[in-house]
Amino acid sequence: MALIKENDLTEGMSGKFGKKIVFRVVRGVTVATRRSTTERVPTEKQLVHRERFQRAAQYAKAKMQDPVAKQEYKEMAGNGAFAHPFAAALGDYLTRPKVLDVKVSGFTGAAGSIIPVLVSDNSKTIRMKVDIRSAAGSVIESGEASLKAGDTEWKYITKQAHPSLTGVKIVITAIDRPGNETIFEKLLA
Repeated sequence: MALIKENDLTEGMSGKFGKKIVFRVVRGVTVATRRSTTERVPTEKQLVHRERFQRAAQYAKAKMQDPVAKQEYKEMAGNGAFAHPFAAALGDYLTRPKVLDVKVSGFTGAAGSIIPVLVSDNSKTIRMKVDIRSAAGSVIESGEASLKAGDTEWKYITKQAHPSLTGVKIVITAIDRPGNETIFEKLLA
């Protein structure tokens, strides 16, 4: 990709030039790229990704119609040459939240214990569900973790005592603005 600056001949140019070069204007800057020449039949995985990308584009278009959401994505995009709220919304839809760690070292099983959860990006994760499950898989306790201003970790406070932690599993479901969910499991003992 080439950026073209201060050139009267190509300024504002868009479309094909010959068989190999395509010009387009992005945020007032003329860009020249090589034309794609692939004629291959897409794989099943590529088709699935294209469909997901189309849903992401629909999501981003809808968010650009909402002034509040558009402003949030504008702030997320920043001020770079190609930063745009539509691209930020698109990326938000395509990127699932990522749970990095569930810190269970301080969890003794007592009621009121705090279980910290670390995610890759707190601004994109809007909700976090926590299930504590027995060795058999049944839900012993369930609730929402919270994130207070200034905190770097989400915190879940247990509601009841858990006398035995053998085989107990903590299941975290992180949910972002577009509704993407990531499930993370941690076995206690």
